[in-house]
Amino acid sequence: MLNTTFKPAYLNSLMTAGANLELPYNDLAPHANDRMTAALELAKHAKETQRHLKFVGISAGTSGIKHLAEAGAGYVTFSLVY
Repeated sequence: MLNTTFKPAYLNSLMTAGANLELPYNDLAPHANDRMTAALELAKHAKETQRHLKFVGISAGTSGIKHLAEAGAGYVTFSLVY
């Protein structure tokens, strides 16, 4: 099986280098808890580096979406699905 999930450390290094990212939320990790953990880490790093981060395809009902917005403090946006 090929692991096609994004690695937060690699994505953080891209933001540190100056990249703004747009990522499919479901590709962050195979399990919901791991996805949220990775997303929170990325959101905090986006705030620290002042880089814009957009999560694409995240469900409007995702538990913790408010925490993502707060962790990103204006540097995180969403493309919501129902």
